[in-house]
Amino acid sequence: MADEAGLDSVWTYEVYRNPFAMLCTSALATSNIELCSGLATAFNRSPFEAANAAADVDELSGGRMKFGLGTGVPEFLESFHSTDFNKPIKRLSEYVDVLRRSWAYLAGEEVKPFDGSYYRFTAPPINPWGLREMVRPQIPILVAGMRPQMLKLCGAKADGWVGYLWTPKFFEQIVLPNIAEGARSAGRDPDGLDLACEVICCVHPDRDVALARAKKHVGFYIAHPVSDVVAEIEGVQDLVNELRVSMMQKGLAAFEDTPEELVELFSITGTPEECRQKLDNYQGLPHLALHTSYVPPFTAEESEDCYLQIIDAFKR
Repeated sequence: MADEAGLDSVWTYEVYRNPFAMLCTSALATSNIELCSGLATAFNRSPFEAANAAADVDELSGGRMKFGLGTGVPEFLESFHSTDFNKPIKRLSEYVDVLRRSWAYLAGEEVKPFDGSYYRFTAPPINPWGLREMVRPQIPILVAGMRPQMLKLCGAKADGWVGYLWTPKFFEQIVLPNIAEGARSAGRDPDGLDLACEVICCVHPDRDVALARAKKHVGFYIAHPVSDVVAEIEGVQDLVNELRVSMMQKGLAAFEDTPEELVELFSITGTPEECRQKLDNYQGLPHLALHTSYVPPFTAEESEDCYLQIIDAFKR
């Protein structure tokens, strides 16, 4: 539906479902739209497995895959995936190196061995299975990051960046300078990077419905500690801390009372006409992903309606 509506890209994420499997189904149902993982997690799978999964999407879609890559949520890594969150910058840096070596090897290129602290890659002397046909020798990697060190890694190693809770101040004072510093340290041109951000979008003909939905989603996201870098620079840390206290007392119901100030700051919310007008606030962002509300306690039916409302409001 997004493809037929003329949108540029569609994004999927990873909690329980596999984002590559979902994008493969999208590849079979679309013909033009870019297929982006926003994001797939690194530390729960090997780089070579991830390289092949992304190559599957790229093959089925005719080269429309963008690989949004993140470390993974620390709590899930430790509870579910038998690993941890130690040294995330170093680990993700090596991960990207091995991803690219994996694609180069599969494409038939001669690849130098890699022996890192966390990951290794060596082309076997004999591979009776041969290689695989690659649509492209490399697939674009967009690294997810919100804090300075991860943003610098993005500039130094990745083809682009993917973030969330975008504001002009955060983008101009935190994202761009750190990505540029990382790029220059590696002798790269920061202007060549693909910069994307997922922005919560709640559209509905009834503005009250849109606002109620946005409060739940914005509250859920801003309450996570990784969001503090944005809250601090926008001067709303006290509101966020109050929301966290309420969450400890009321659980998920606390997000129904997320202050409207946070909703206006961190989302595109309102009637279709209001939301289309609010796009003007994002002119400085090269790639805007309209983030469908899906977090608990949203039902599948509510999330589907959120998605359909976005497509109807922004179709070309």
